Amino acid sequence: MKVRVNVIFVIILISATMLITSTIIPILIHSTVNAQQQQQGQQPIAFRIQNTSASQPASNAPLNNQTIPHQIVVALPIRQDGKIWTGTVTFTASKPIEVEVEHKYNRYNATLDAKHGEPYHAKWFDGTNIALSTMTMFTNTPTAVTNTPISTGSFIFTGSALVFHKTDGVPFSVTYTLDVVANPLTPPSLLSRLK
Repeated sequence: MKVRVNVIFVIILISATMLITSTIIPILIHSTVNAQQQQQGQQPIAFRIQNTSASQPASNAPLNNQTIPHQIVVALPIRQDGKIWTGTVTFTASKPIEVEVEHKYNRYNATLDAKHGEPYHAKWFDGTNIALSTMTMFTNTPTAVTNTPISTGSFIFTGSALVFHKTDGVPFSVTYTLDVVANPLTPPSLLSRLK
């Protein structure tokens, strides 16, 4: 009888331990990870924007040696917290324009040399070096109703900034909808594990 009571007691103790372990530990881990992310500013920040904007002359023309200031609409600026934008944009413009996704760019990276060259780059308004991904597929889309060339489209992107742009200095307007998240970059310590 005594052995039977001890066996039942051990079974109940093991079951209770398993139940507590399987429910409490995941909760503790989740709350610890969330607390660490919040302390480090790692929480993604979501934005949904719908806007119509008129272009302005780019104030960074002298930094980029432009004789004619480009016309621009900055839909998403470079963030000062080091996060990057990831999301979808759909837009239509009054005239043919370029859409640029821009990336912070370290021109003085030791791995760059004359043999390999540099990506297309310029300077942001504050002088930050940026590499530009120009989305040329949207530059000149004739519409069936008016047969007028405009720029219209939708795409998924990731980068430091998003700009609607016209290099000839002609003003334009653009209507756009953004559904984006500002995400932190993966820390270099975690990137080294990929090698």
